Amino acid sequence: MYQIEQLGEDLYRIALQRHLELSPEALRAPTNVYLCGPAPWALINAGHPAIHAEDLSEALSECGVRADQIDRIIATSWDIDCVGGAQNFPQAELFVLSPDMVAPGDLEMVTERRRAALRERTTELAASLEGFDAGVVHTWLERFYPRQTRTLDFVPLRQGARARAGRLDLQVHQCAGITPGHMALFDAESATLFSGDIALSGLPAHISDAPGYATSIERLAGLNPERALPNHGRPFERARWTLVRASRFLNNTLSSAASALFNGPTIVEFIERDRGYELDEPVELLWNFELFKVLFDELVRTRTIQADGEGVTRRYGVDVEDPRADVRSAGSNPSSSSSP
Repeated sequence: MYQIEQLGEDLYRIALQRHLELSPEALRAPTNVYLCGPAPWALINAGHPAIHAEDLSEALSECGVRADQIDRIIATSWDIDCVGGAQNFPQAELFVLSPDMVAPGDLEMVTERRRAALRERTTELAASLEGFDAGVVHTWLERFYPRQTRTLDFVPLRQGARARAGRLDLQVHQCAGITPGHMALFDAESATLFSGDIALSGLPAHISDAPGYATSIERLAGLNPERALPNHGRPFERARWTLVRASRFLNNTLSSAASALFNGPTIVEFIERDRGYELDEPVELLWNFELFKVLFDELVRTRTIQADGEGVTRRYGVDVEDPRADVRSAGSNPSSSSSP
């Protein structure tokens, strides 16, 4: 399934809606590929190499463009749903952020790092949570992160570089705190910002470094964009205000988290308390665990809260109870929901 939205003269948003069964909620928003013209045509991102391939080809045809007419692809990150689909356009030049202007040419190495980190976390969760089905997660990981090429041919970009995409003259703005190799692209003439995986509403789907992520939002707001075109979800007008609001939301989340961490919950307990029920979907639990661990560990680093223990059973909050208690303890109250 896909939807096509014309955003301007020779500028289209192709929202690819197909996702794998059991994908976490954070990945269920449409994945956006932007078609920029006129010829020679360019894509901002190329979608997932398998999940989106057929839909993207059909959408391009509906826009009057053949796949072999795509001249270049600019991927906003090394994530599988940004750069992975480039393999379906072998004639197109691929542009990706590469601060040292050389590496990484091994896309499988980048993908395997992500797979391995999630596999390791899955093992930890399975060892601590009764009933956690690690097999379901491993199957999902292999399908969502399929094997990639070890010899990627790409044109390297770095901070401040410019790249043409149809009518747009895009300047590269490296974004820390999300995933390695992430960037936003800004066309000054139209004040259009391709904002990548910066969350314009709520929390991001993935974050690796909270301070770096917060700084990235502030820097993009400083460009005074009028329109923000994200990798996932709908476009936003009043983009500068939207980014300022996103920055405020993140800061408020971090500053108010301590009050939500009563009774020193583990991350799993916090997630289930926030949702109001026991989360039985293992992929969803894994994805949320990774997000909140980064945020909570940042609170510990800044001494906003204290923590006790390690790994899945680590407890966060001011009033830390017995760290040896079961992760899903009888004393927790899943019906008491308190969002940061």
